[in-house]
Amino acid sequence: MKYYAGLDVSMEETWVCIMSEDGEIYHEGAVPTEIDDLALYLSSAGVEFDRVGLEAGPCSAWLYQGLLEQGIPIICIDARHANAALKVQNFKTDKNDARGIAHIMRTGWYRASHVKSLESQKIRVLLSARKILLSKRIDIDNQIRGMLKVFGHKVGQVTALQFKARICELIEHDKELTAYIDPLLSVRESIIIEWNRLDKTIRDLACNDVLCRRFMSVPGVGPLTALLFKATIDNPYRFKKSANIGVHLGLTPRKYASGEIDYNGGITKCGDTMMRTHLYEAAQVLMRRTSKNTALKSWGMDVAKRTSKKCATVAVARKIAVILHRLWVDDTEFYDRGTSQQA
Repeated sequence: MKYYAGLDVSMEETWVCIMSEDGEIYHEGAVPTEIDDLALYLSSAGVEFDRVGLEAGPCSAWLYQGLLEQGIPIICIDARHANAALKVQNFKTDKNDARGIAHIMRTGWYRASHVKSLESQKIRVLLSARKILLSKRIDIDNQIRGMLKVFGHKVGQVTALQFKARICELIEHDKELTAYIDPLLSVRESIIIEWNRLDKTIRDLACNDVLCRRFMSVPGVGPLTALLFKATIDNPYRFKKSANIGVHLGLTPRKYASGEIDYNGGITKCGDTMMRTHLYEAAQVLMRRTSKNTALKSWGMDVAKRTSKKCATVAVARKIAVILHRLWVDDTEFYDRGTSQQA
């Protein structure tokens, strides 16, 4: 008889439900969220598991890699699929969720979620840390601007490098304001120093990576987008077609067709938000700032004439993602037909 298990994971404790292929609960209980404890609990059941499932979440990558090394046939399932299946339960508890995940494993009604490699996870940490520092610096700038408005001090349009000098110029004759604002400016300077350090690390990683350099040959794609694409996709061969990249990153239109109603909506926005944002920014750079008339830009301009600039930018972002995936899979260099024709 085949047996299946569902793990409902939380930070301190994981509820485990072991179920037979007939749907009968063989064993269940709460176990500390540690790889060794979970592996021991599953192995001590004395049965051979066909599938063991856990929902994608903050701890899923760590547990997935650890349990896989312990010989457990672990599967990380898509959180949206799991959520849709578990919604039918009248009571939401860890115990019931573990039972629900076990049923999902038993019936096979799930979609496996890709667990990124350790290298990709570390790159994501680097990119996220840079993003957080940038966000905090902007927050401090906006707070200082807002506080000085009360006293009639208008900062105006200044660059990030000119900001501190402008603030000091406005409050230099007010000792009290200077004493209160100086700590914020000091923290801001520290954030800028650390942000520059992380930004340099990202650029060095991208410039020293053969694949990222190939990505950066695509118009509009810089070091950040190239490194982020590599870390997000992780394994390009898990996609049967390059066109599926747009679906995976939420850059394709929603579809609603039921009865007499049939329409397309906005993009789905599923998948990685950071990757989708950077692809959109890369498309904006290509459409607005790139002076070279490439074939990709011409295609985007034609789309803009038929629809709108925003829709065209989204379409170009999707096209860039497809091109990057194709370059990765085929191990080829980017070649632009428009540039060669002009030459």
